[in-house]
Amino acid sequence: MRIIYITDQVYLHGGAEKILIQKLNYWVEHYGYDVLLITSQQLGKKSFLPLNEKVQWMDLEINYEEGVSFLSLSNLKKFPGHISKLKKAIHDFKPDAVFLISLNIIRYALPFISGKYKIFNEYHTSYYGFELNYERLSFVGKIKRRLSYVLTAFVESFYTKIVFLNDAEYKHYNRKNAVIIPNFFDEIKDLPNLPKKNQIISLGRLCFQKGYDLLIDAWEIVDRERTGWTLEIFGNGEDHKALVQQIEAKKLSHSLHLNPATDQINYKLSESQFYVMSSRFETFPMVLLEAMSNKLPTVSFDCPTGPASMLTPGEDGVLVQNGDVNALAQQIILLIRDEKRRTEMSENALKNVARFNVQHVMELWDKLIKTS
Repeated sequence: MRIIYITDQVYLHGGAEKILIQKLNYWVEHYGYDVLLITSQQLGKKSFLPLNEKVQWMDLEINYEEGVSFLSLSNLKKFPGHISKLKKAIHDFKPDAVFLISLNIIRYALPFISGKYKIFNEYHTSYYGFELNYERLSFVGKIKRRLSYVLTAFVESFYTKIVFLNDAEYKHYNRKNAVIIPNFFDEIKDLPNLPKKNQIISLGRLCFQKGYDLLIDAWEIVDRERTGWTLEIFGNGEDHKALVQQIEAKKLSHSLHLNPATDQINYKLSESQFYVMSSRFETFPMVLLEAMSNKLPTVSFDCPTGPASMLTPGEDGVLVQNGDVNALAQQIILLIRDEKRRTEMSENALKNVARFNVQHVMELWDKLIKTS
């Protein structure tokens, strides 16, 4: 079997980049397939995770200008060269399947340059984020966005399959050629067995989407209960300064700590009692799988569209109405006070995450290629 993956880059530390690299490595290590990774703007940087040496890698060096529209003149000038190089790479490799993980304009051309080969488009972003931005557009901007939706749906009808991560995204886009395949988690062979601290943990980029401003508001309510517990947030991002100011203004520095992003995720999770997610929207938050695989229950907003497809409320987690700060705080307090419930949920989390194990998910991908 010969497989091509097309994406922009694999140097950024993101969830889509991580799962892509893991899939590439798994194909060559466990299936023995020939795999080619094609990037368009790697900028001479290394992959942020190691790639198996058997994975072939070609960077087309298109290097679209970032921060401006793909339809800008500077980027449109590069588009013909991108099409030409990509078409040649695909036909030279003669793949059994071509996978695309990208939102750049090449997705509109791929069905028409790939010839007879099977092509699959993977969605790793939430529709909800696009809808939030839509409300901020001008009247003309909204018309353009609607036209782009129509064009996207038309072009995607020519793909062999469109792959979504969860049922909510699948139903929203309503593509006739759609399927659902979730991401998988990193199986922990030697689960850290650290002494538990009276702390709750959250991991993520410090940005609007992750809702840490809401979590700080919720923690203010929790802190009034004088539980003696702490909330540990690990992450970097553009909202760092504003969040620090919010914590200081509410005088929460004694119990709420904003820590830099860490590569010791399993250790930090293992020493915590449970996880909390305050995101305004998600798609398929890998951190929930990491938390579950470390036997952590989760208290989360029922935000579109990820947590509800991953957690089993009452068994391994608790979902509250999206954006309801008081409800989030109250559920945190209840779980702090109920050690028996935490223990039961911890065991359920480890059991329930098994449906996202790598072997099962990769079998779904293999079946998709062979039966489409």
